[in-house]
Amino acid sequence: MTLAGVPLAGMLDSQIARILFERHGLSRAEADARLHEMMSVMGERYVTAIADRDTRERLLPGITEAVQSCAEHGWAAGVLTGNARSVGEAKLRASGLDLLLAFGAYGDSAIERGHLVEIGIDAAFDLTGTRYSPSQTVLVGDTPNDIAAARMAGTRVVAVATGRFDVETLRAHAPDAVMPDLRDTDAFVSAVTSLVSPPA
Repeated sequence: MTLAGVPLAGMLDSQIARILFERHGLSRAEADARLHEMMSVMGERYVTAIADRDTRERLLPGITEAVQSCAEHGWAAGVLTGNARSVGEAKLRASGLDLLLAFGAYGDSAIERGHLVEIGIDAAFDLTGTRYSPSQTVLVGDTPNDIAAARMAGTRVVAVATGRFDVETLRAHAPDAVMPDLRDTDAFVSAVTSLVSPPA
């Protein structure tokens, strides 16, 4: 089995798994029945593969500072990822971000990326006791699928061109703000503040 031809950027692990199941000729019902097993085995293998790895040197510039600035401003910051929970949590531990991003929404708990936003809001409530509305929520992502997910959920979105899509490509999908990267922490804070602050 190969991932050739499978779109990966902005996809949920569960969506990728369903495409692979379809290539094997499984019906939708069979794929749904096997999905948990596949996510579990994939997670176990990934955790084993990076067990002793420290990936902090691979973090993109400005990421840690951006997350820390959220805490300094009293914002609840979590992770929304297409990765299965076991994979996403392993990546956070290896990068040292697990203590800064204490809640999340993961790609094995939804069918569409937009559904992860509501799951993330629920996870923030479980941790903080505060029920954030979509209008108080800003998704920061690097793919058109992230922008679409924010629109589906009714949240605001800051697009960051640190992945496979450049600034112009992301801008064409009409995010609320777009940045080349997160090196400028003040610009990031200003963008988020402008999106969650009530109009004057």
